Parts: sequence; C-alpha cells; structure tokens
Amino acid sequence: MDVRVFITGGTGYLGRALLGQAPAWATALGASHLGQAPGEGGADWVRLDIRDEAAVLMALGSFRPQVVLHTAYSKADLEGVVVRGTVHVARACALLGARLVHLSTDQVFDGREAPYAEPARPNPLTPYGRAKLEAERVVGEILPQAAVVRCSLIWGLDPPDPTTRLVLELADGKREGGLFEDEYRSFVFVEDLARALWELVRLEYQGVLHLGGAEVLSRLEFGQLIAPFYGRDPARLPALRLADFPEPRPQNCALDSSRARVMLKTRLRGVREVLASRV
Repeated sequence: MDVRVFITGGTGYLGRALLGQAPAWATALGASHLGQAPGEGGADWVRLDIRDEAAVLMALGSFRPQVVLHTAYSKADLEGVVVRGTVHVARACALLGARLVHLSTDQVFDGREAPYAEPARPNPLTPYGRAKLEAERVVGEILPQAAVVRCSLIWGLDPPDPTTRLVLELADGKREGGLFEDEYRSFVFVEDLARALWELVRLEYQGVLHLGGAEVLSRLEFGQLIAPFYGRDPARLPALRLADFPEPRPQNCALDSSRARVMLKTRLRGVREVLASRV
C-alpha cells in the first residue's frame, strides 16, 4: 500500500537521508526552506518556510500526506522555527488527519541521571533543549496521538556530519577549539536512524520513543574514533572540559533505547560497529 509521507527539513542532514532511503511503498515529498530546491536523488521537493502557517497548510493540503516526518529545526531561530513552526505543522496535521512523527532531542534532559528512558522527567539546561521541550509540549497538546522521537547526536560518513567535519578541521589545524572529554551522548548513525523512522511510519506508535545509538561516547572519544577513518591523527584533537564552557551543558544525555530495540527491526548500532563494517 502506498503511503504519502511529507518530510520537513528535507535539506537537513537527516532529511536528506530519509529521502535517499525512501522505500518503494512510500511517496515522499521533501520540504526545503531554500530559495531553490536541491533536486537530489530524484526526490520531489517543495519550497516551504514552516514559520508561515498559511504556507504550511497549503503545502500539506496540496500533497495530502498520511504521515508527516517533522525534522526541521534551526538553532538560529528557536522561537520561530522550533516552536512556532512545530505548532503550524501540528495544526495542519490535525486539520488534515495526518499522523505526525516529531523529531526531538536528548537535550531535553539535564544530563544528571543517564541513561534516560522515555518516562524520565525532562529538565533542559540549554535554550535549544528548552525550545525542543516546548515543541514537544505543543505537539502533545494539539495531537496527543503523535509520535515524539528523541534522538542523540546524528553522525554519518557520506557525506560527513557537522560533528565529523569539526573533528577533521581540528585535526587539520584549520579550526580553534576542542572536543569535550566529559560530555556523553548516544551517537546515532544517520542511516540507521532513517531506517528506524521509515519503520515507524508504518507503525501506529503514539507517545515518546528514544532512538539513540548503542554506544555512549564523549565527543572526544567520538573524534578519536572518526579521525583515523579519514586518515587523521587522533592525538591532534584538543580536549575540552565542561568547566571550560561558560554556559551550562548537560554532561551525560545517554538515551535508554530498549523500547525501540524490542519494537523495531532496525538496529541502532554503535560507532565502532559502523566503522568496522566500512573497513
């Protein structure tokens, strides 16, 4: 059965992976806020700024999706994109009878009681975490039947993700700064995450679901694993500590993804396992 799936944030790192992995049973449409849609991989695109409520309703109303994968976000406009944009998407889904799968983050937690399972109480420390928690709240208010997926730092190899690009620039001496040796995340491989989300499209899951990778690493440990894969010396990566950073950051946001492991066929692999499979 063909399922019509609308993907916000289609030009983002996860959005591109989702469109690239679109299964044969899905008709997918990616939304781009760019002035010109990228037109990659034969995917269909529509220009959309989710801050414009009328435009959101028009785009979804024209496509008539059964499912909306809401991956769009912006750290530069937390109120406009993350909060109000999510309100617009959720309202359009409610009006059109579309199921919503909303992407959230492990940053809704304060990092003091990891690993975090779905019932854990959020307590964000950062502006981004607070905005994403507010987005979760409005989704639950407008569409109680929605799925809210919390994931960790998303990484990938082809093309490399922003964190990997930072690692390479640090190793090459092209960028100042460093990698936290005492901040831990459940790094999730973008291809695994995309496959898991496509599985979720066909499941009638409601509520919060955690999708984190199987291996908990500090940012520095991640960098030390990634650097040799690209022929860089991991010893060149400078270390930072949370105490060096002026603003509060959660120390350990590791996600307990055991519910997803039972429910989904897709395995959310650890970084070492993924890298070993590419040698």
